[in-house]
Amino acid sequence: MPAPVSVIALLTAITVTAFGIRCYCTDDHCVPYGVCESQLCLVGIVRNTNSVIRTCGTELVGCRKDVGRWADLCACDQPFCNTFAYLRSHTRHEQTPMNPDDTLVFRRVDGPHSETNDHHMDEDLGDPEHQPTPKNSLLVFTLVPLSVAAALVLVITFNYYCHLG
Repeated sequence: MPAPVSVIALLTAITVTAFGIRCYCTDDHCVPYGVCESQLCLVGIVRNTNSVIRTCGTELVGCRKDVGRWADLCACDQPFCNTFAYLRSHTRHEQTPMNPDDTLVFRRVDGPHSETNDHHMDEDLGDPEHQPTPKNSLLVFTLVPLSVAAALVLVITFNYYCHLG
């Protein structure tokens, strides 16, 4: 590593270690603007209220279940890393496989499901590397209205210029 880059990296590490990192904070003790500083950022779901709380703390980096007042708790060491997306993506890896006897509460409705495709889709939901991609509905919902609008502009323009003279 070149000397200036290594000096900047070292100064950044010392600054973060000495002053802590800034985190989102939605806990009761937060200062205005919802920011706190500490060695680690925490995001978790409180067991009593099922609410997501983002705060600062000193837990070990990583995600755990059933820690104190937390049902799920993740600790990270990057500035403003304590988001719900971080909690969701890191606790998803630790989920146990579903029992076939469990009842289905919600089903994805982002595309048509056939009987042969249902089993394949259920397997993909547990694997974050093979998540289903969005269907072409976004294309349909943007392309069709834009085409109708363009046709309407052409008809109005044609009508206007035909009746000028």
